Formats: sequence, structure tokens, C-alpha cells
Amino acid sequence: MKVSSIDCRRLKKIIRKECGTSLIVDCRPYFSFSNSNIKGSVNANLNSVVVRRSRGGPVPLQFVIPDEKALLRLREGSISTVVVLDDRAPHWQKLKKDSIAQIVINTLNNLASGTNICFLKGGFENFQGQYPELCTEVVKPVDQNNGTETGKCRPSITLFCEKLGSNLKPDYDQGKPVEILPFLYLGSAYHASRQDYLSDLGVTALLNVSRRDTRPSKGHYDYKWIPVEDNVTADISSHFQEAFQFIDGVKQTGGRVLVHCEAGISRSPTICLAYIMSTKRLQLEEAFDIIKQRRSLISPNFSFMGQLLQFESEVLSSTPITAATTPETATEPATPCCIGKETVSFFGNSKECTFNNNNFDFEPSTVFAPLPTSFLTPMPLQTPPLRHFKLSPITALP
Repeated sequence: MKVSSIDCRRLKKIIRKECGTSLIVDCRPYFSFSNSNIKGSVNANLNSVVVRRSRGGPVPLQFVIPDEKALLRLREGSISTVVVLDDRAPHWQKLKKDSIAQIVINTLNNLASGTNICFLKGGFENFQGQYPELCTEVVKPVDQNNGTETGKCRPSITLFCEKLGSNLKPDYDQGKPVEILPFLYLGSAYHASRQDYLSDLGVTALLNVSRRDTRPSKGHYDYKWIPVEDNVTADISSHFQEAFQFIDGVKQTGGRVLVHCEAGISRSPTICLAYIMSTKRLQLEEAFDIIKQRRSLISPNFSFMGQLLQFESEVLSSTPITAATTPETATEPATPCCIGKETVSFFGNSKECTFNNNNFDFEPSTVFAPLPTSFLTPMPLQTPPLRHFKLSPITALP
């Protein structure tokens, strides 16, 4: 692998002299990147599904470079140098095999020769400390009551902020909530606070999945708050059924519900993923692709993805078993079996059973009668002749 490590001084020269033919790929989490980043860099915040399936190897290039213009320049060969960075790693050889930075390097290394792959020693923290003027300003928490971090915002600054409007909002608050299903929308807490957005979309209910109860003070909405922290210890799956019941209740009344958390990136997408997995009998990967296409910023935390994978196994195991299908009908949706009767035989004993969705209703004591003694008689085992296999180095690997 041809990867070179560069220091902050070298990156500074690249930014100032080779900006037209270079690309900086920031592998930090989305929130860290949106808080502050090197000017002109792109974020390669791979989601948990992609990371898990890659096992540290390369992934499709569009996952690494989500920016369409940068991706086009890279594929056209107009970029000669790509600089990869993370938080603070001292050298690319110190990266973990399954780290996002390592996956990005492995993916970029598969590009045609002629593109130099570099890794920034010390990461963003080191570069920001030496050249803060080349980084975007750190976004400070805003006081909801006063509009600034200090609470002493001058009228001229406030007016300027209002004129800039959406340009000051983080990416996850841009635009309006997205439609997942005709009655189900996904967005952020900011979206939930905008009555004009809710009115335009016909939203009649709000499902808040966050640590704060933000019941709307204006407007008539059905409201439910499910308190969940966005961390690896939170058990969000225990709230799935509660959330499903609320969403279904809104659907049955002809309403529309907005599911939101703080940023609409981790908790609320997890609820929406679980809901469409359950109602549409989808695998996690299929459900993830559907929602990702509508809201590209979603990225449930690692623990939530694990809980969704467990929920996937529960959903798929509960899918009704249908009659044998032919290739022509294999793609048709599963049809539940009708209620009826069928005679079932177990070792010569018969029993007429009622069934519904292939769940038989019978009394085991009447069906599983004592087995014939001949059936229990030990049978001599015949040992098959030994066969010797010659393993190649590849097949011998674990």
C-alpha cells in the first residue's frame, strides 16, 4: 500500500498551492466535523452497516466521498493528492483495521495510479492547533432564550443572523422533514418547532425520541415523548412497540406523524428503521437504504445498529411461512394462510388440527403417543470409510 504520512506544514502548502488538484477527506464523526473542520474538506462518516460489512476492506467510492462534485473530480482524474485525517492518530499504520480512516485509505488505494494518498499526522486536533485560520470556526452552543452563547447579542448581530437564515443552521436542520411513508415523516427538533413546516406537510402528531420533553406550546398535535439518550448504553429497542402503537394510531385516524430527536441522525432514524422493518418485513440493509436515500445524514450509533440487527432476526423469524413458490411467484408478497383443518401424522398417530398462519393447534399428549419399542432399539452404526483430503493453503485458512 503506497500511503505517505505528512505533517501539518505540508498540508498547509497543499491547501494554498494545490487546492485545485487536492482533496481533504475528514474521517471524524459527523458532529465533530460539523462543529469545526478544515476549510474545503469533505466528511466520510461511514454508517455502521457499511463499516460492519466492509470488515476493514474497501467499500464503494461513493460512501467514502459523499460530495458529488468531489467524487466526479476524483473519478475524472483531476485530483492528484488525497489527504486523509482523523481526530489525532500519529501515523496511518497506527490505525485500527476497522477504523473509518483505514477503510477510506483502503478504498482510495484501489484508485488508478497517479493519485497520491496521504495521511495527516496528529489529525485535525494537531492541525487546528497550529493553523486555526485554515479551519472553520468552532460552533458554540446557542442560548435558546437570548440567541447567543453569552446571552448578550447586539441587535445588529441578531438582525444579521436572521438575514443569513438557514445558512447558519447545521446540515441536519436544513430543508424540511422527509417523507418515509405517506403518514410517516423524519426530521430534527428544529423541524418539529416549525409550525409552517408541519402545516405544509399536514403533520398532526409528533413523536419525540430524545432526552428532553419539548411538547409544543402552540398548535394542536397529538404528542408523545419517549425519553432516550443517544449513547451506547441506551436500550432503544425496548421502546419499539410503544412507538409503533403511537404511529399506527395516527395512521388509523388518517393523520401524519413526525418522528424526531435532537438532530434526526441517530435515535429517530432508528425508530423509523424498526417500524418499516416490522411493517414491510424488510432486512435492516434494505430499510437503511430506503431511509438513507431520503435523509442522507442518518447514522444510528453502534449500539442502536446492534439492536436493529437483533430486531431484524426477530422480524424475519416471525414472517409467515407460505406455500412453495415457483420462480414466477417468488417475488410476490407473502400471503397469510387461511384458517382451516388438516390431518397431521406423527409416527403413525393422526390428529386433525386447526391452523392459522401455519400455527397448529393440538394437544401434544394425544399426538405424541408412546413410540414403538422397535423404534427405540439401538441400531448398529456403520462407520464410513476414511477419506483423505489434501487442503490447499487457501482452504486451510480459518
